[in-house]
Amino acid sequence: MIVERVKWSSAIVILIAMVFHVMGWTPWNSILQMIGAAGWVYVGFKSGERAIILNFLPQFFIIIPGLIILFSQKNN
Repeated sequence: MIVERVKWSSAIVILIAMVFHVMGWTPWNSILQMIGAAGWVYVGFKSGERAIILNFLPQFFIIIPGLIILFSQKNN
């Protein structure tokens, strides 16, 4: 039951993150994307779906360095 709720919540959060991305609302789009991706990684682990994990886990290694660069440029 909890996995279903996390799945649906994560899907909705990622859709909202996409809207934020199109609107140019950075870094909020990236933060929402990571929240949604975290939910999907949880779902992938719980359900044993490695394809879901393969899709969403690498997003952290893509988004986090981008946020570090973004915030380091704002502080200069």
